[in-house]
This record gives sequence, C-alpha cells and structure tokens, in this order.
Amino acid sequence: MSGNRVAFAVTLAASAFGILASSSVAFAQSSRPYETSFAGVPVGPNDWILTVKGNAQITPMFEGSDKTSFVIFPSFTLRRATEPRRFAAPDDGVSLTFYGNPVVSFGVVAAYQGGRYYQDDRRLFGLSKINWTIEPGVFVELWPTEQLRGRFEIRHGLNGSGFTAGLALDWVERVGRFTVSGGPRAVLADSDYMDKYYSVSPYEAAINGRVLPFKAKGGVRSVGAAAAISYDWSDEWNTTLFGRYDYLTGDAGKSPIVRAFGSRNQFSVGLTAAYSFKTTW
Repeated sequence: MSGNRVAFAVTLAASAFGILASSSVAFAQSSRPYETSFAGVPVGPNDWILTVKGNAQITPMFEGSDKTSFVIFPSFTLRRATEPRRFAAPDDGVSLTFYGNPVVSFGVVAAYQGGRYYQDDRRLFGLSKINWTIEPGVFVELWPTEQLRGRFEIRHGLNGSGFTAGLALDWVERVGRFTVSGGPRAVLADSDYMDKYYSVSPYEAAINGRVLPFKAKGGVRSVGAAAAISYDWSDEWNTTLFGRYDYLTGDAGKSPIVRAFGSRNQFSVGLTAAYSFKTTW
C-alpha cells in the first residue's frame, strides 16, 4: 500500500473514531428504547431481522457518463431484533452491524461498483476497460437527534481501484406509515481510485484521438444530495422511491473523459421493494 493510501485511510479512520467518541455523551442522555417485538411476536437476544431488497434504478452508464442505464439488483441488511429499527437510505451500502445502540452503530459494509466498457459508449474507443467490482469496507452511523442521521463509509474495490469514502447526512421525518428523508452527500477518493476511473494515459489518448493525456489525483470526487420517500405496508413490507444527484468535482470533473463525452452532473432514480423477516441464529 502506498504512502498516500495509508495516509488517506488513517485520516478517515481517525475521523470515524472521532465521531464514535463524540457520541458517548449523547448516548448517555438517550432514552430511545430497544425493540421488544417484531410483527407482534416477541424477540430474543438470538433473533435477527433480515431485510431482503429488490432494487430497480436508472443510473449513469459509467462514472462520468452522460448516458444512463437501467439496472435491477438485490441487496440486504441485517440487524439484531432487539436493536432499535433504524432508517436506511437507499444509497447506503449493504450493511452488517457489529455493534449498535440508539445513537451510534458500526459494522461492515459492501457496495457494488459498475464498470466501464466499450460497448457502453463507442466514444470510449482506446480507453482501458474497467470491470465491475464489489467494494467491501466499514461504516459508522450516528444519530445525534431523533431526526438527524450521519453516516460514514470507507470502502476499497476488490479490483484494486483504491479507497473511497462516502459522507451522508439525512433529515428523517416519519409521518404515519410514510418516511421522508434527504440531505447532502460527498464522496472522497484516493489517487489510485481517481487514476483508474478518470486518468487518460498518453497511449490511450493517442488511440482514442478525442481526449488528451491526464493524470487524476485524489481528493473530493463529488458533492450532491439525495432524497427518498418510503411507505410501510406492514412490519414486513416496505417500498421506497428515491433520487440522488452528484456533481463531479476536483480531478473527476476535470477529466477529459468527462469533458469530452460525459457530464459532471450525475443523476440516479430508483424504486426499492423490501421484505423483512425474523430469523434465529
């Protein structure tokens, strides 16, 4: 691991532990109860709630693309049945909580990262193919108030693409069976990630003929916002409609790939159907 990547990981890890430490006072003052039942059935310390989701999304065809694609994919979340039911934003990674209380939780996370292929856009001729990958990592989530949620994820692609860190802040309002949420987003990436997705080598530039050589460096990849509205049909069934906007900044926005045949404005919309059930381990 290079020095830049080590420094990046250490800085983000320190930030995460800072958030965790600062939550201790709020936790001491919290009175939010733990759940004692699910779907009217009592739960015990060995019970878990598994939520299986089907997701349909319209997203950019690849990072920085000005074209969109339609994708359908599954995901899931898992929590102890005795933990408080938590809000989960549609753009959260797939999470497994190791520890949680009404104010703070942390665990492991994974997210799907799409690739970039010549068949996606013929203008990519000569540029390196990027295979899709899974990005495992860790997350920390903080609820300083009943309505405000902060979430931090740091992940690393299995294809060696480097580290990314997602920062999300959501204001969450529950009105009857409806839950409305939204807030700002920011994504940071190290030099390895930016180089893979946004750099253009002299060889690639010569073959493509429409872009100039460019070496992308790490930093803030994008800033934006997300919003969602969900409806609980029952304790088991839920549907969510959501949207997200990201504006590519720094070297991501300067990349010839984005400037020549892409867009700094990245939009995603989607619909999720979720089914939750209790299981005992």
